[in-house]
Amino acid sequence: MKQKIITLFILLQSTILFAQQVKVLSASDLQPVNNCLIYNSSKSISATTNTQGIADISAFRNTDSLIFKHLSFAQVTVAKKDLMAKNNTVYLADAVIRLEEVVFSANKVEEKYSDLPVKIDILESRQIQSGNPQTSADLLLQSGKVFVQTSQLGGGSPVIRGMESSRVLLVVDGVKMNNAIYRAGHLQNIITIDPNILSRVEIVHGPGSVIYGSDAMGGVMHFYTRNPVLSSGDKVYTSGNAMFRYSTAANEYSQSFSLNVGGRKLAAHFGGSTKDIGDLREGSRRDDKYGDWGKCLYYAERIDGKDVMTENSDPLVQKNSGYTQYDLFSKILYKPSQYYALTLNMQYSGSSDIPRYDRLTEYTDDVLTYAEWYYGPQTRSLFSLKSEWLKPTKLYDNMQALAAYQNISEDRVSRKFGKSNKKHQEETVDVFSVNVDFHKNILEKHELRYGLEGILNKVGSKAYNENIKTGEILFNVATRYPDGGDQMVNLAAYASNNWEISKKIIFSQGIRFNYVKLDAAYTPEMMEILKFPFDPVIKQSNTALNGSLGLVYQPGHDWRFTTNLSTGFRAPNLDDLSKLNDFSTTILIVPNPDLKPENAYNGEISIGKTFAKNVQLEVTGFYTLLRDAFVVEATTYNGQDSIEFDGNLAAVQSLQNAEKAVIYGIEANLLTKLTKSLSFTSSLTYTKGTVSEGDVPLDHIPPMFGKTALRLELTRFSAEFYARYNAKKDIKDYSPSGEDNQQYATADGMPGWYTLNLKAGYQFNRYLGLQAAVENILDQHYRYFASGISAPGRNFIISLRGSF
Repeated sequence: MKQKIITLFILLQSTILFAQQVKVLSASDLQPVNNCLIYNSSKSISATTNTQGIADISAFRNTDSLIFKHLSFAQVTVAKKDLMAKNNTVYLADAVIRLEEVVFSANKVEEKYSDLPVKIDILESRQIQSGNPQTSADLLLQSGKVFVQTSQLGGGSPVIRGMESSRVLLVVDGVKMNNAIYRAGHLQNIITIDPNILSRVEIVHGPGSVIYGSDAMGGVMHFYTRNPVLSSGDKVYTSGNAMFRYSTAANEYSQSFSLNVGGRKLAAHFGGSTKDIGDLREGSRRDDKYGDWGKCLYYAERIDGKDVMTENSDPLVQKNSGYTQYDLFSKILYKPSQYYALTLNMQYSGSSDIPRYDRLTEYTDDVLTYAEWYYGPQTRSLFSLKSEWLKPTKLYDNMQALAAYQNISEDRVSRKFGKSNKKHQEETVDVFSVNVDFHKNILEKHELRYGLEGILNKVGSKAYNENIKTGEILFNVATRYPDGGDQMVNLAAYASNNWEISKKIIFSQGIRFNYVKLDAAYTPEMMEILKFPFDPVIKQSNTALNGSLGLVYQPGHDWRFTTNLSTGFRAPNLDDLSKLNDFSTTILIVPNPDLKPENAYNGEISIGKTFAKNVQLEVTGFYTLLRDAFVVEATTYNGQDSIEFDGNLAAVQSLQNAEKAVIYGIEANLLTKLTKSLSFTSSLTYTKGTVSEGDVPLDHIPPMFGKTALRLELTRFSAEFYARYNAKKDIKDYSPSGEDNQQYATADGMPGWYTLNLKAGYQFNRYLGLQAAVENILDQHYRYFASGISAPGRNFIISLRGSF
């Protein structure tokens, strides 16, 4: 009898203890919600969930109504006495409209988005996972807020407000990816960021030069990877994720894993992923007006020591477009106290050869121009050490120092059809950087941020011919960049401040001084090959002073008005000043050591209104004036406007400064919560750009584009039906520079298009979920503006995700 009483007592105590805890989960995927604030109606008692989504609610009275609040989820109120009937579990649905959104990228510190005068789009971890992208380029495309150009399947070049490549800044965990050889054309580097390790992406529209310096003229894309999680108790905290994905359009197999192990002061988060992507199949539903445009009718093969044009048995399959990729990452966090933290960050991305599909489809006199054209295995390594001091002093409330090293290898290998010589151009970049940033609140009215930055780029460039028959190596071809040792130094200091004049008005100011120095040289041997009409030593040093003024006015009734004036600049990098590049078989880009920096002067106005907390509309208009804008124009080489290069007669062009250019446009976003479970969203972007000298179309300006979606979210289940669309880009609106790749469009330009898409996810339990999607349901054939490869046709995707 005594034993039964003890057993009953233990069970009763366990029940009481369980009743004093609540577990908070995400409704659609059953994952724990960390840092969910729980409070009563009088706000006199509060609690916060831990990494397992659990909070102690013993302090609350049984008569209290508990309010569950998290920035990413819709607010829920539950009576404490009703929790037992809910198994002490509360499910939160995604918040469609987030009035208290927090951002980090605008000023490198956490702050409310509503206090900032700039437009920022945010992609959170759950959105990234729900989107289930193949690459980070696809992630940006799925957002509907960024245009992405593609020259090959292993690529993706983001465009923000008509600016691309080295005019927009890529940042990973506070480290700039842009380096001395980021070109003004189209880039593929974004695919070296594994979307499976991302916790968040913030897209800043408009110049970010005050905080980030050169290259942030069009905007900033800041990618945040997952952080290690410490244990909140005495036991070691472990968690992990695994994913397997298959898609039909490119016969793609991807898998990823991650593992977190955390103690009270030390935690590590590591993982990796692989992708095996086959040749891409384009859509079959075509406009007969354009004939075989976009079809892969023939492809090059090497048979019995000879190049052969092989007829494609299925012209919708874009032969020789596939590649493989693997990514590794690791973060180690040491936090000995609440006032100090040290984070070691290591990332590595590698790939197979990546075929340059657009070049492989070019013809010369009805014969394929190239038998081979590919980027050699592309690698990116990143090592960074971040120190954070969180104890307030007279000089700062918190301080962060970040030291980083990056190594990038980027090779180009090409061989003309029927030729034996294979040309190799191999570039290596070492980047060393240090950033120190401070944050200080003054009199509760001012938020002051200031800091210093130093970056050193060291570039190595070599080139040679390889005879594929004899194996002979000849160093008789031009390097892409000067081969005598090149380096670029960036030094900067900045300060910015947000002044809360009143609860309704916030005034922001910022200023930055930049110094950029570049040194490059050609060896005598290379000068003999090139016979350049200028000094073999190239030196430049430039300074710039950038500023910003912004105003946020929130008069009440959920209205929000912002205006922002800002400047940006881009100092010529090594690629701008000294690149020698056969842009196509008919165009040769030659160096211009006299190129000056380009400057941007931007103004924008945004109007936002939230109706009854269920509908939010935001419209932003922007106007950017570019002075000394970089444009590709005709020039001469040793007095000739055309020369023979790599076996072709090519027109000579170079990057030059135009007196001015203008870019303007509108960005509109609509968010609507139709019911508790159903939401509607839509976004639209229109951009126009011209070089003022003769009103010539500016390059890189995409047509109008957008996305409209209807989303359903239930417990364990979510689904989204959405349309993505691009307007037509008329051939008359293409830039004559060639950067817009007219040769890969139709005679009329790039046709407009739309796709209908459906995706859904079901969570079997806390540990296992299934995702499925059908993209391009109608199997439309289309291409993105300026792209040299057609987009995927009807694409079935299935993914299995596990977590613990």
